[in-house]
Amino acid sequence: MAAVLSPSQLVTDRQVRTDGTLTPLQQNLRNGLTASQLVDNWSGTTAQLSCNISLDDVIRREGIPTLADVNRVYGNTTSVRIITGHLQSVLNYAGVELVPSQLAETSLAILSSYYFLNLAELCIFFTQLKNGSRGQFVWGSKVNNQAIMVALHDFCLDRGDAYRKLEQKKIRIAADRRYSRIENAAAAMINGVNSIRELKEKAKTDYSAFRTLFPVLPDNYKPEDLFGAYGGKETSIRAIYGENTPLPGVASEDIYRFLCDYNVKMNRK
Repeated sequence: MAAVLSPSQLVTDRQVRTDGTLTPLQQNLRNGLTASQLVDNWSGTTAQLSCNISLDDVIRREGIPTLADVNRVYGNTTSVRIITGHLQSVLNYAGVELVPSQLAETSLAILSSYYFLNLAELCIFFTQLKNGSRGQFVWGSKVNNQAIMVALHDFCLDRGDAYRKLEQKKIRIAADRRYSRIENAAAAMINGVNSIRELKEKAKTDYSAFRTLFPVLPDNYKPEDLFGAYGGKETSIRAIYGENTPLPGVASEDIYRFLCDYNVKMNRK
């Protein structure tokens, strides 16, 4: 019969199975700060005052470690210390106290449910908790831990909305860029068609344009006859068609199609 695992063994087993190469962000975190330095930089009132930016600004920035990153590099204890420092600053601000066990329980609850928050987002949340924009969490001399958790849940809903708006904006920008490329391509095609039309018309009176339009001519016709017939010259049309001459406009279009097909076939060889 298999032995029953304890919670600590489950955590250890999970850490062993997820060991591997750290992400570049996690490597930078490990190489840049000690655990104590990280706690000092990203916890409490000092961190909240230093992180004086909006949630919309934070979600646009990359390279900010999450609680999960901190767990991966330093372990859960460091993450708990960061959260505890924030909670303690809020309690000091409100002029109330929590016994250490309550403080630890609240920190663990935040870590287990909101490990995906980055360190800047934590600073913003606890600043908002202090300024009252996240509702009341102190009644008299007592702290309502559940009110703090509800406030954090609402903060994450706002965070999710901000991320969705940012993603929608990126999609709109990408769509606008694709549309611009399509418009430019269409404009180029239209310009190309217009250029061909202009060249086609010019080739009726300009031999240089005629040879630009039709660089390859069949050997069984004189170039000057083809040029003249394409331009509507009756003597040239007769030289090409013999006695059964079509109208000049019909002859011109007929020769245009014939020479287009001929040049396409010759280019394929």
